[in-house]
Amino acid sequence: MMINEKTKQKASNEEAKHAWVYLFNLGFYILPMVLFPYTVSEIVLLSLAMLVFVALYFYCFYLPRQRMFWPIIGMYVIACAVTPWNPGSVAFFSYVGFFLGFAYRWPYALTAVLGVIATLAVFQWGVGTHWDLFFHYGTVIVVTVAIFGRVERLRQRHAAAERRSAEEIERLATSVERERIARDLHDILGHTLSSIVLKSDLAKAQLGKQQYDAAAQQLQELSEIARISLSQVRQSVSGYKHRGLALELKRLEQRLQDAGFRTDILGKPPLFDAVRETALVLAITELVTNVIRHSSGQLCTIHFDESADVYRVQVCDDGNHAEVQRGNGLLGVQQRIQELGGSVEVFTARGCAVALQLPKHEIPKVTGATT
Repeated sequence: MMINEKTKQKASNEEAKHAWVYLFNLGFYILPMVLFPYTVSEIVLLSLAMLVFVALYFYCFYLPRQRMFWPIIGMYVIACAVTPWNPGSVAFFSYVGFFLGFAYRWPYALTAVLGVIATLAVFQWGVGTHWDLFFHYGTVIVVTVAIFGRVERLRQRHAAAERRSAEEIERLATSVERERIARDLHDILGHTLSSIVLKSDLAKAQLGKQQYDAAAQQLQELSEIARISLSQVRQSVSGYKHRGLALELKRLEQRLQDAGFRTDILGKPPLFDAVRETALVLAITELVTNVIRHSSGQLCTIHFDESADVYRVQVCDDGNHAEVQRGNGLLGVQQRIQELGGSVEVFTARGCAVALQLPKHEIPKVTGATT
């Protein structure tokens, strides 16, 4: 809300910067003061009236529409007060018409403009003016400028709608980006922390058996995993970067081997663009992490297959699974794949198998979306 108010205030200030441009209409008021034989006191009074009028004019520019009533009344009163001496007051009435068209809805604005025109008629044929065409020129100018005020109201409304739309898009994009970072951190850290626990347990067991060289190797790999994790966390704020699907598969195969799983990678990995490959790498990483965490089996198979328009990737293990709980990891995988136009299925008849299906064609990006 505070951001919206600041945006509106900034827009209002920008409009007020250009308010001077519209004061050219005061030429109608100033010209008679030059041509007619006014006394010094009358010129001073007329000038003071103009200065007060201009002050109210600028004041209106800085006000919201619902608070313009009294400044408009003030401008109207000044216009009426100076008309018997200076028929150039039609300029003042025109500004009143502008703000009436700008500040109020059509029924109220039209009624008020007709009231201003009636005022012009009273001065023309009642009170009297020094200009025979006061009513005729005044009516044309007031109506025309009131229309300009209405157009300006519609223009600002459209601009405000565009600003709100831009703010909403920015808000949604920020929300999507936060979800992406949270999902990436879950996948990256879940995988990394599982590796750290595994390496630590192996090193501890090897130290207990006095296998110092093997334990040192595990600790060295543990240090490397920690460095890679730190790099990936830093990269996640601008988009996860990986070394390619083929190299990531080799890394995952080593992880499974360290955890005591045999690994079969069948079929040919698909060739994707960077966005879809990143999503697939993170999805397979999460599924392999789940196998290491939860499976009681000994074999993990990653199978790649394709048809005319679909790529299929299946990650399965031979453990016993009565029921698979869809936690944050699996839900994250499902969301990633669905964003690419694909689907996720889970089977537990023989072990646990998670099948990913991805269309071969690239799904057009939606504004504000990210993988």
